[in-house]
Amino acid sequence: MSIKVVYNNCFGGFVISRACAERMAELGNKEAQSMIETESDRFYGFIYETPRHDSTLVQAVEELGEDASGDMSELRIYELSGDKYFIDEYDGSETVVEPKDVCWITV
Repeated sequence: MSIKVVYNNCFGGFVISRACAERMAELGNKEAQSMIETESDRFYGFIYETPRHDSTLVQAVEELGEDASGDMSELRIYELSGDKYFIDEYDGSETVVEPKDVCWITV
């Protein structure tokens, strides 16, 4: 089974749409449930506690496609070849980096 990671593929920042938060809440994500309750007037879509490999986030992005992305974001899914990753970010545009992508210097 491969691990999938959600990242932002454009400048601006990682933001989910209200539809994405609602789907994640339906799937049992507590942070998304809280967002919907507290951001009733103005929805911001920033997630802080949910890891990018969270199954509810991945499923919502897969199901909603472009509609999962919030303002100024373009959410995509990256499939890992292993079980380790970090997200490299520049001005909101992100890249998923795995150990095989790092050129280590050996001394």
